[in-house]
Amino acid sequence: MLPTGIYRRNLFRFSLGLVGVWSLVLLGCSARQNNIEFPPGEKVQKKFPSSLHHQISTTQPPLVSEAFLNQTAFTDLQRDGGITPVTLEIDPNQPNRSGTPEHLRKRSVGEKLSIDEVINAVLISDPRLMAGFQSINQASADALTASLVPNPTVLADVLMLPLARPFSPSRTGGPPQQDVMVSYPIDWYVFGKRAAQMASASAMVKVSEADFANLVRIRITEGALAYCDVMEAKVLLDLAHQNLSILIKVEAALIKAVEAGGRPKVEINRIRLDLLQNRQSVRDFETTLVAAKARLRAIMGRSDRDIEFDIDGNLEAPLTNYSLGPDEAFELAVDNRPDVQAIRAKMLHTEANVIVEDRKKYPELIPMVGWTRQYQVAAMGQPDAGSWNASLTTQLPLFNRNQGNRAKASSYAVQAKVEYEATLVSLRAEIETTSQELKAARNNAEAVAGEQLRLANEVLQSITDAYEAGTRTLVEMLDAQRNFRETNKSYYSMRASYWRALYRYYSAIGKQVHQ
Repeated sequence: MLPTGIYRRNLFRFSLGLVGVWSLVLLGCSARQNNIEFPPGEKVQKKFPSSLHHQISTTQPPLVSEAFLNQTAFTDLQRDGGITPVTLEIDPNQPNRSGTPEHLRKRSVGEKLSIDEVINAVLISDPRLMAGFQSINQASADALTASLVPNPTVLADVLMLPLARPFSPSRTGGPPQQDVMVSYPIDWYVFGKRAAQMASASAMVKVSEADFANLVRIRITEGALAYCDVMEAKVLLDLAHQNLSILIKVEAALIKAVEAGGRPKVEINRIRLDLLQNRQSVRDFETTLVAAKARLRAIMGRSDRDIEFDIDGNLEAPLTNYSLGPDEAFELAVDNRPDVQAIRAKMLHTEANVIVEDRKKYPELIPMVGWTRQYQVAAMGQPDAGSWNASLTTQLPLFNRNQGNRAKASSYAVQAKVEYEATLVSLRAEIETTSQELKAARNNAEAVAGEQLRLANEVLQSITDAYEAGTRTLVEMLDAQRNFRETNKSYYSMRASYWRALYRYYSAIGKQVHQ
C-alpha cells in the first residue's frame, strides 16, 4: 500500500489536472465549433438536363438580398419609355411604419399609382409577405438556439443526518456531510453534436429565405397581373362609354329626323335596342373594373375604402423584342428561380440532418467535480474534513444507437433529391408553356395594330356621313360602329394579354430580361 502522504499528493494532483483539462476544454469549445464544416464538401449536381450542371456550395451567399428582390420585381411596363427601379428594405428589428396601409391610404387618395408604386406597396404592405417574412425570423431563432452551449448543473446536498438519535463518539454514525457538485456535458463538443445542429439550422435559414423570396416573386407577379387587369378594364369601360354617348347622339338626331318625316320610325326602335345592349355592357365593365381594383388593393394590403383609388398607366407601350430560346430561358430559371434555390437549400438541410442524427448515436459525456465537507467532531471525535470529488457519467450504447432516426434522415435526403428532379421537370414544362404563350400573345398584339384602328375609324366616319346624307342605311352605320368598337376592344385586350404573358414569362424565369 502507498503511504498516506503519497496517496494524498497523487489525489490532489489528479483533481487539479482534471480541473485544468476541463477548463481548457471549455475555453476551446467555440474555436473548434467554428472550424468544423458540415456537411462535407460534396457537390450535388442535377441530372436533368444532361447538358446543364449546377453545383451546390455550402459557402454560397444569402439567397435573399435587396439586389435579388430588385431583379425579381421585373417592373418594366416601359411607361414613358423609362424603367424605374424597385427597392425594398426590410429590417425585422425595426418595423417600417411608413409602409402601413394607413400611410399608403393618406399618400395615395386621389392620386394615380404607377406600376412601380403598386409593386412597392405590395412589397411593403402585403400581409402575406409580412407573415411569410416571420418564417425567416423563426428559422434564425432556431439557429440561435442550436448555437447555444448547454448550462452546467449544480447539485448541493446534505447527507447522513441523524434520524432517531444524535451521533457521538460512543455511538458513532454518519458522519454528516455536505456536497457541492458541478457537472457539465461535453459530448456536444467531443462528438461535434452542436456543430452539426448549427449547420442544419443554418441550412434551414437558407430554406426559409428562399421560400420567402419565392413568395415575393409570386405576390409581385399577382400584383403586376392585377395592375394589367385594371388597365384593361379602364380602357374597355371608356370605350363602352364612348360608344354609348355616340348612340345617344344618334338617337337624338334620329328622333328629330323621324318627327320631320325623313326617317322611318322603325329605326328608332333599332337604335334603342343597341342602346340597351351598350348600357348593359357599361354595367358589366363597371363591375369588372370594381372587381379588378378590389383584387389589386387586396394584394397591396389596402383594407381601407378609397372610392378614388386609381392607377396610372396605359397599354400603348411598345412591345419588347422577345428573343430568348427555351434552353436559355430554362438555364436562367434554374439559376434565378427562388423556389429552385429553396429545393437546393432543402437538399443541404436534409444532408446536414443526416449528420445530426449520426452524431446522436454517441453517448452523453457528463464529467462532474465537487467539494465534500464531513462534520466528524460530534459524530466521531475527529476534526472535520474536506475532500474533492471527480466523476464521469456516460451511457453504454449497446442497443440504441439512434438507428431509426438515422435511417429516416437518409430517406429525407433521398426524397429531397428526387423532389429537386421533379421541380426541374415541372420548370421545363412551365418555361415552354409561358414562352409559347408570350410568343402567341405578341403575334396577336401585332395582328391588331394601330393602323387597323385608324382604318376602322375612317370607315365609321365615312359611313356615318353617308348615313346622314341619306345614302347609307342605319344598319350599315350600326355595323360600322360595331366593327369599330370590336376592333378597339380587340386591340386593347390583345395588348393587355401580351403584358400579362410577359409578366408570367418573367416570373417563370425568375428575373427581368432586358432585351
